[in-house]
Amino acid sequence: MSYAEQSMRSLTIDRVDQRATKYISDVYLRMTAALVAAAVIGYVSVDSGLLMWGLETLGRGFSLAIFGLQLLTVIAFQASIYKMKPATSRLLFAAYAAITGLTLGMVGMIYTLDSIFTIGLASGAGFAALVFFGKVTKRDLGPIGTFCIMGLTMLMVYSLGVWVVSYFAPSATLMATSIKIQGIFGCLLFAGLTAYEAQRLKKTAYSLAETEVSDNVLESYVNAGALSMFMNFIGLFLSALRLFGNRR
Repeated sequence: MSYAEQSMRSLTIDRVDQRATKYISDVYLRMTAALVAAAVIGYVSVDSGLLMWGLETLGRGFSLAIFGLQLLTVIAFQASIYKMKPATSRLLFAAYAAITGLTLGMVGMIYTLDSIFTIGLASGAGFAALVFFGKVTKRDLGPIGTFCIMGLTMLMVYSLGVWVVSYFAPSATLMATSIKIQGIFGCLLFAGLTAYEAQRLKKTAYSLAETEVSDNVLESYVNAGALSMFMNFIGLFLSALRLFGNRR
């Protein structure tokens, strides 16, 4: 290979690295902005009395409506993320972050502020470590990711079953045990999923950088990646809070 060819190859590799690095940075910056927005909305919703009013007025229907909106937003987002316009995907992501903020507000009414702050910092540190591991490990985390997705599906079914049972036959012992189980398995499953998603994000970044896709397509991938990591962090945080949090 001639010197000119080597130089051209080096420039190409550098360009791919720069584009991939920018893509990954954009994903985590957008995820961080969504987390900050959700935390602010959660605090304001509690401080203003909005959540208390909703719960007193609508009861369980209010919390179910919030969770239902979360689910519908994610379904709409993931069903057509690569087909919708970038502005639409940003709007849906912002909507999901805002609704998640209301969920965090309800969590803030259950757990002490000290617990939320301490566990939030610990979850952030753990999340960063898992992301780093996912980026640098040479091991294929695909099987782990598949296992974690299946495990989370089973955990959701279990949680729904416990909720139905407790609705018709309230039991403090059942709920306390269920919360601990959700906390333990949630921490393990979201930890594995975070590392897997970080590895997949890196692979996607280099694949997009090598093909040099359009800005619109890249924007869609950024929003999709940010949503996935945002959901992983929230899941990890809520699971840790169920396990270690102090209730009011």
